[in-house]
Amino acid sequence: SVPADMESKVDKYVLPGDVIGLISDLNIRIGPGIIQSKENITATKAGILRYSPSHKFYWVENNQKRYIPATEDMVIGRVTDRFPDYYKLDLGSSAPATLPSLAFEGATKRNKPEISVGSLVYSRVLIANKDMDPELVCTGSTGKAEGFGELVSGFMFTCTLGLARKLLQSDCTILRILGQQMSFEIAVGMNGRVWINSPDPNNVIVAYNCIINSEHMDDPQLPHMVKTLMA
Repeated sequence: SVPADMESKVDKYVLPGDVIGLISDLNIRIGPGIIQSKENITATKAGILRYSPSHKFYWVENNQKRYIPATEDMVIGRVTDRFPDYYKLDLGSSAPATLPSLAFEGATKRNKPEISVGSLVYSRVLIANKDMDPELVCTGSTGKAEGFGELVSGFMFTCTLGLARKLLQSDCTILRILGQQMSFEIAVGMNGRVWINSPDPNNVIVAYNCIINSEHMDDPQLPHMVKTLMA
């Protein structure tokens, strides 16, 4: 089970070097801002310790501007260069990421996707460490596309890393409310990029404004805000 002392630190401010718990629950997953050192779980950056019960996932939330790739992150990248065997993508991080041409569902040497420079791609970080450029894949852990791949048409905007993380939670209130009011597709990258598409361009504008406005609002305020912007 979760160490009581770790539970008590959730939603509290932590500093780099703070020991915030012990690894006694192998089901716990740790995210950005936290590392495991022997049996200790230690904060590596200043911010608020957050916990998602549905994912058993801890992370430190702060106003960090630059994205630092982490394994398993879902990201939206822009193709900056293409080579016979791989693409280079900009993720907004310090180094470009590599996406192998065969890292797509069903891709073979004879049958590879053709993606142009400038295109947006939704992918998953497969390898991330400080000694090499991040490597991406456009499949889930099952090897299926699972929504990853080139994002065609639509509108991409940037947001804070904190808002992106909030949008990726399974119980995200603003996306639930919007989904009840209109039809649209959305892809959210942990790197602070959001892509929206809809047959009705007005839906894209409304969804964008609602999402950006939602960041500093409490859940009870959201239905009225959405209603106002849809009027």
